[in-house]
Amino acid sequence: MKEEGRVTQAASGGCGRRHEMREGPPTQGLLQWLKALVAELALFAKIVMLALEHVWDRHAMCQSQATMEGKTVIVTGATSGVGKETAKELARRKARVIIGCRNLKKAKDVAQEIFDETKQPVVVKHLDMNSLKSVRQFCDDVIKTEERLDVLINNAGAIGSSKKMDFTEDGFEEIFQANYLAPFLLTVLLVDLLKTSSPSRVINLASDYHRLGNVGNIEDKARGINLVSNPTAIYGNAKLALCMATVALADRLRGTGVTVNSVHPGAVKTHIADEGPGLRKLLFGLVLFMKGKTPLQGAQTPVRLAVDPDLETTTGEYFENCAPAEPAYRSPFLADHDLADQVFRSSLKVLDFHWVGV
Repeated sequence: MKEEGRVTQAASGGCGRRHEMREGPPTQGLLQWLKALVAELALFAKIVMLALEHVWDRHAMCQSQATMEGKTVIVTGATSGVGKETAKELARRKARVIIGCRNLKKAKDVAQEIFDETKQPVVVKHLDMNSLKSVRQFCDDVIKTEERLDVLINNAGAIGSSKKMDFTEDGFEEIFQANYLAPFLLTVLLVDLLKTSSPSRVINLASDYHRLGNVGNIEDKARGINLVSNPTAIYGNAKLALCMATVALADRLRGTGVTVNSVHPGAVKTHIADEGPGLRKLLFGLVLFMKGKTPLQGAQTPVRLAVDPDLETTTGEYFENCAPAEPAYRSPFLADHDLADQVFRSSLKVLDFHWVGV
């Protein structure tokens, strides 16, 4: 049985200090409690609307038959779900696939499974998104051992399971670090290798829930300051930050041959849907019952972004169902390039990372 309040990660986890969010009238006062209740109900209404929007969508499939022979691909969090199916499909297309995962035993089992099906060896490297030290070690290892990197797929993420906050060893809120700060750091650390391997691609796994997020102060969000006491809201903020950073990095890398895009894989039938507060779990279950994708179907959009020659120069986009999402299905913040730049710069500052040229 999972301990209440833990964060369940798609492929990379870790434990940190737990800070309970303040709850109820005994500790907050009636006014604050009512405000929190209103915020919770508003979030609930937004989730319901997001859930119903795509109920009747068709599940698009990647039509490109392009192979990846001679190309190196990194997929983080590839021990299950969309990440695993993405890694498998790219191996089937003859790519040299590297999977970065926290659970090495499980990762090695997946690598063997992929080899048995595709006859393509898969490289396994340790990567814990709840440790920025682990992220740096992973990138150092890749830079030392790999001559090229053609595609980076930031798939690993985390989703909260209760109204409590955990903090990582780095002092950041777990959900925000796993879904934003860690993939952001991993990407900027590997940018030079991506440049020398161009044309190359960065693909960030986002979520429809980015539309629930607000930009606000990145450092406050990272430190768990003034957060709405709901893990779904924190998750939405992290995914919005990831999408905003995608836009900003795409702007910076124009002309280098490196493209950067984000993708919503859809409502996918994975174990993550079994986690979370009762309300969200109920909504996930309803959506998946009505129109949930299999992990293979969920992998189609990231696969297309990785392989399709027609997308070689497409950058700064937000994709879903194998195509750029309509404006109505993406946050209006994504159209604000100046704001995206502010998010990017704030993130560098939070991570104390100096990137020459930024």
